[in-house]
Amino acid sequence: MASLPPMVAELLADSPQEFVFDGGPLWRPEKALDAAHQSGHEGAIPEHRRELEAMMARSSRKWVDQRLASLFVHFHPTREVDGQAFGIWNDEMARLLIDLPHDILAHSIDEAIRKSGHGFAPSVGEIRRYADPLVEQREVQIDRLRRMEAALADPAATEERAQRRANQAAHERHMAEVGR
Repeated sequence: MASLPPMVAELLADSPQEFVFDGGPLWRPEKALDAAHQSGHEGAIPEHRRELEAMMARSSRKWVDQRLASLFVHFHPTREVDGQAFGIWNDEMARLLIDLPHDILAHSIDEAIRKSGHGFAPSVGEIRRYADPLVEQREVQIDRLRRMEAALADPAATEERAQRRANQAAHERHMAEVGR
C-alpha cells in the first residue's frame, strides 16, 4: 500500500498524550512545521498533500471487476458458475467498493482474505472493516497537510514562526557557550 515517507507520516501523527502539558490539541500545525523544518521536509508539504490527494482517487472499475472475478474463482474453484448470478454479485460488490482508493482496496481485500476464518469470499463489510479506517487516516493526513500549508501561507504565522526559530537558535547557542 502506498504511503508517505516515514518522517512525513510522523509529522502528521498525534503527539503522545504525556507530551501535551497545556491541555491543547494533540496535533498542531506549527509544531509539525517546526519538526518538518528540522528534518528538511518543510518545503515539500504541498507536494506531499498533492500526492496523498491523488492517491484518494477511486479504483478503476476494470481493476475492481478483475479483482472480484479472481476472488470469485478462488473461492468457487470446483463449482459451476451461473454467469448471470456472477454478474449480479460482481456488480453489487463493485458498487459497494468502487469508492475506495486502489491501494487501500487492494490491501483490504488481501487482509480480509488472510484473516478470513470461514472459507468463503470476504463480504463487503469484512473488506470495509480494513479499508474504512485507512481512508479515514489518509483524510486526516490530507487535512493536516492542508493546515500546514495554510500556516506556511499566513504572513503573521510565518513571522511568528521565524521569530520562534530565531529565539530557539539563540537559546541553543547560549546553552552551548555556557556548557564549555
